Amino acid sequence: MTRIVCLFAQYDPAGRLAPHVRHYLTELAACGMTIHLALSGTATTDAETARFCARHGIAAHPRPNDGLDFGAWQDLLAAGCAEGADRIVLANDSVFGPLRPLAPILRAMMDRPADVWGLVESHSVAWHLQSWFLCFTAQALDHPAIRRVLAQPFALMSKPEIVLHGEVGLGLAIRSVGLRAVAAWPDRRTGLRRLVPTNPMHADWLSVARSDKVPFIKVELLRDNPSGIFWTGRWRALVARNPHFQAEWIEACLRDQPRRTATRRAGWKMRLLYPFLSRDRGAVLAALLTGCGGRG
Repeated sequence: MTRIVCLFAQYDPAGRLAPHVRHYLTELAACGMTIHLALSGTATTDAETARFCARHGIAAHPRPNDGLDFGAWQDLLAAGCAEGADRIVLANDSVFGPLRPLAPILRAMMDRPADVWGLVESHSVAWHLQSWFLCFTAQALDHPAIRRVLAQPFALMSKPEIVLHGEVGLGLAIRSVGLRAVAAWPDRRTGLRRLVPTNPMHADWLSVARSDKVPFIKVELLRDNPSGIFWTGRWRALVARNPHFQAEWIEACLRDQPRRTATRRAGWKMRLLYPFLSRDRGAVLAALLTGCGGRG
């Protein structure tokens, strides 16, 4: 039987788990994964969190928030949390979802012949698999090129540096050593998208979330909307059609996590381009006709 270990990075200075994070962890546990949870930003485990983890067989690891998600995965790997696993999943709390059951999606992806797979492919900066959900075989994770990327001093890096050297760096390493990689959501580069790389979890967010492959929405999109996507308000109607996930979980997160004003925002030229780059053409037209915008 394949043993799957999930290294999950989450941040809360009080060690608490938001409702949408508890839902995600419950789904991962239901898939039969052994979960190691990095509770970044706290030295102790909140009592409610401890009870939740005990109920679902999750091992909690309080730690400083050094190096963000890559720092958390680095610490869990150093603690031997992935030892004996056949496959290792790297995941984090940066998404709302899954909006539908996760098990069928993971079964389909696990059956595909690959050394590493992710839920979403991106060509922003350079080809890579988005790091909020990655699955490695034990052999792939142990490849010297992958180990070199994961051994970098993330605690000394800024967030943009971590994205570049961690997320994009993994993509470059995967390609350079010829590891087989697949994505549940390929980033098709046609038309303008051959010239203007985009983040599919922003530009195509509604098509992605509606799909039976990646039923997730990025927290950053609804909280900060750095790309200036003007049809984000359609998330409410989408979630209302998916009883597996509750809209109040998103509302609670957006209420408790204020918009990050330091987030770099897209310029007006990119904002004008997004409707032409997006796969969400129907939603774009509807938003223009009805004025259904969002927190953006």
